[in-house]
Order: sequence, then C-alpha cells, then structure tokens
Amino acid sequence: MSDQKSQNNKKRQSNRGTNSNRGSHPKNKNFKKRRNFSKNSKNRRPKSLTPAKVLQKYDNLMEQYLNARRKYFELHGRNSTRNLGKAERNYEQALKNLREFSDKLQDWQKEVLEQKVDGYKPDREYSTNHDLKPEGEQVSFVGEFEDPHLLPTQADHQWSEDTEESEGTMEDYEKYKASSF
Repeated sequence: MSDQKSQNNKKRQSNRGTNSNRGSHPKNKNFKKRRNFSKNSKNRRPKSLTPAKVLQKYDNLMEQYLNARRKYFELHGRNSTRNLGKAERNYEQALKNLREFSDKLQDWQKEVLEQKVDGYKPDREYSTNHDLKPEGEQVSFVGEFEDPHLLPTQADHQWSEDTEESEGTMEDYEKYKASSF
C-alpha cells in the first residue's frame, strides 16, 4: 500500500508542470483573474509622443528609409528582378511610413521635429559678402527654354536644313572607334 501511495505522489509531482488547466479555476489558489482589455481601457490608450520619442521615432524611420534606399539602388543595376522588386517595395514602404509619420504629428510635435531637421541656420556668408539676395532667381517652369548645353555655334545652326544621313554598319563604327584612339 505504501508503494502505491509513493507512486501516486510521484505522478502528482511530475504532472504539476504540465497541467494546462492550472490557475484557470477561481477556487484554485493560483487562480489569476484575466483582465479584459477593451479598446476604451485606460491601459491601452495610445499615449501622446513626448519630444524625445518623436525624435527617436523619426530617427528610426529615417534609418529604415536610408537602408531601404541604399539596398534598392545597390540592386538597381543587377539582373535579379525578384530581389529588385522586393527592395523597391521596401524602399517605397519606408518612404511612405516616413511621410505618414510627419503628416500625423501635431503642431507642437512638428515644431520639435523641425528644430532637429533644420537645426542649423542657413549659411549666408557668400550672399552677404557679395550683396546677393538670399532667395534665388525665380525660375519659370512653363514655356520654351534655351538649351544650356549647346554651344553658340550649335544654337545658331539650322538643323532642320541638314540632309546628311548616318550610314554604316556596326563594324564600321568599331573600326572608326579603334582608329581614333
């Protein structure tokens, strides 16, 4: 009989850690009341970001964006379209997250962020020494513009009157290229 009791005690001791119902019944001394966290619960309410947390979150999102951008442009010239597609999606998502974060900030949080991003005053030494306006020239983006890359002789030439055609094969080009260097 004592052997049977000792075996039962051993079974109880070995089952203590594996009993899945332990602590789920109110009469059990180890019973822990489960809290019902609703959306209106005080503990689940999202807290306003402090200035330090705004800057920390911005730095984190900026680092994610910079890493995604670096990876995307490293893969851009390669052959793997699957990896490039994934890198592009990550890059766009990181940029979207960064923009959404700054758009959702309150006015005082935006001011804190602007102090970090635009913390240094603009360098106006050259413009003050040469009596230049700190704003640049107003550039129009509508209309026709002169091509800044053409030489004056090229700009004066009427290319519409040019009737010469390019002729030759790739081999001719290769020979010309080899002879000119």
